[in-house]
Amino acid sequence: MTTLPMFDVRPVPAKSVDADVVATFSDGKKTISPKGGYEGLIDRLKKAETLGTKAGAVQFVRFGGRKPAESVLVVSLGNASELTHEKARIAGGKVYAKLSAEKAKSVTVQADLFAGPKGDLDTLALLGAFAEGLILPAYSFAKYKSAKADAPAGLGRITFVTKDKKLTAELTHNLKYIHAMGEAVTIVRDWSNEPSNFGTPEYYAGEAKRIAKSYGIKCTVLSEKECARQGMGLFLGVGAGSDREGQMIVLEYTPKKVAKDAKTIAFVGKGITFDTGGISLKPGLKMEEMKHDMTGAATMFGATLLASRMGVKNKIVTVLAFTENMPGGDAITPSHVLKSRSGKTVEIWNTDAEGRLVLGDALDLAQDYKPDVVVDAATLTGAVGIALGKLCAGLMANDDALAAQIKQIGDDLGERLWQLPAYDEYFEDLKSDVADMKNVANDGMGGTIRGGMFLKQFIKKGVKWAHLDIAYTSSGISHLAYMPKTGASGQHVRTLAKFANDFS
Repeated sequence: MTTLPMFDVRPVPAKSVDADVVATFSDGKKTISPKGGYEGLIDRLKKAETLGTKAGAVQFVRFGGRKPAESVLVVSLGNASELTHEKARIAGGKVYAKLSAEKAKSVTVQADLFAGPKGDLDTLALLGAFAEGLILPAYSFAKYKSAKADAPAGLGRITFVTKDKKLTAELTHNLKYIHAMGEAVTIVRDWSNEPSNFGTPEYYAGEAKRIAKSYGIKCTVLSEKECARQGMGLFLGVGAGSDREGQMIVLEYTPKKVAKDAKTIAFVGKGITFDTGGISLKPGLKMEEMKHDMTGAATMFGATLLASRMGVKNKIVTVLAFTENMPGGDAITPSHVLKSRSGKTVEIWNTDAEGRLVLGDALDLAQDYKPDVVVDAATLTGAVGIALGKLCAGLMANDDALAAQIKQIGDDLGERLWQLPAYDEYFEDLKSDVADMKNVANDGMGGTIRGGMFLKQFIKKGVKWAHLDIAYTSSGISHLAYMPKTGASGQHVRTLAKFANDFS
C-alpha cells in the first residue's frame, strides 16, 4: 500500500529532520549561490564540479546540513530564464529519488530560496510544480509481495519553510490540492496494476462504490441484465466469451452549490480488465500487459475523484465500462453483427478491436444525461504508439476549440497530447456491406484515427466530443523522473480534472 508523503508549511523547520533541500539557479554556466547560509557550500560544489547547472542536477552532502538538518540536498533549477513547470516537476522527481536512495524520512524545503533571480516562474507556481514532482513518484505496488521489506520506503513528511505569510497561506492551499492529486493518481495506478484474476469487473464495481461514497459521489452499477434491457449489444458482445459478468458503472458528481452557468461534463472510460484479443487472439509476447487495458476507466475515475476534491463548479457524469475480452465458447467471432444501444449495427471484422465497441454503448448512455461535452479515454490502439511513441497521447475531437483547450491544459501539466484529424472521409473505410459499420478496416492504415472515427458515430448531433487514446502513455513512461519505473503512470488525471474545472 502506497503511503504518500505529508506536506506542511512552517516559518521554522521541525526540531529534527533528515535533510534540508536547497535550490540554486544558474546563469549560463555560472551558478548563482542562494542566500540563507548555504552560499559557501554551493561555491565549494561549483569549484569541485560536482553539481551540474542543468535543471534537476542534484548533490547530496551527508552531515553537511545546518541544524536541525543532518544532511543537505542541493538541487539545480538551471537557467532562471528557461525554467518551466515541467523542468521544476522533473527536478522534484530527481530530488525524491535521491532522498529515497539516502533513506531520508523527513525533509525541509527552503521555500524562500525558490524565489530565484528575476524573470523566472512565479515562486508559488514553481513550488507547486516542484511539490508535484515530489509526490508523483511516491508509489509502489507491493500488494502481493510476501515480504513487506520488499516494499520501498519513501519520504514521510516534507516541510516547506518560509516566513512569508502570504506565501504560507497560498502554498498551504495548493499543497492540499497536490496531495489530493497524489491520492487520485495512486488509485488509478493501483487499479491499473491490479492482476486480472483479482481485478475483475465485479472488483472494480465494488471499489467504485466504496471509494465514491467516501468522496460524496453517487455511484450506480448496471448489471449485464440491466445492460441487456437497455440494448447494449456491443458491450455485452465483447464480454460474451467470459465467465465473469461485465459491469457498467455510472458516477454522478454534483457541486454543493450549483451555479446557473454550471455545465455538465461526461467522462467515459474503457475498462477491459483483460484483453486476450478474443477469437482474434493476440500474440503471447507481452500479453501480460493487457491487465492495463482498463486504464481509460481508471483514469476517468481518478479524474472524477480529483475534480470532486477541487470542488469544481460543473456537474460530472462518468460512465465506466468494465468487462473482459476472452475467447470462450460464447465469444463473438469475425462476421458477427451486433446491435448497439443507439440502434446502429456493427459488423465485427476483428474481435481485438473491442474497446471501441464497449465505448460505443457507454458513450450513448452518457448522453442520456444531456452533457455539454463528452470526453472519453481509452487504451484504444497500438497504432497510437507507432504514430506518437510514448511522449504524448493521441487526441481527436469534433470541435477544434475543445481540442485546443484540452491540449493546452495537458501541455501545461506535462501530460502532452497531439491532435489527429477527424475528417469524415476516414469513416468511408469503416462502412460495411451488411451493417451500418465495421469495427476495423484490417489494412493497418490510420488505425488510431479510424478508432476515433468509429467512436464519433455514437456522438449525437450538436454534442461536443473529444477522445484521448492513452495506450502508450498509461504505463511504462519511466523517461519522466517523476513517474514510477514500471507499471501504470496515472497520466491525464490532472489534465482531465482541470478541464472539468475550467470548461465553461
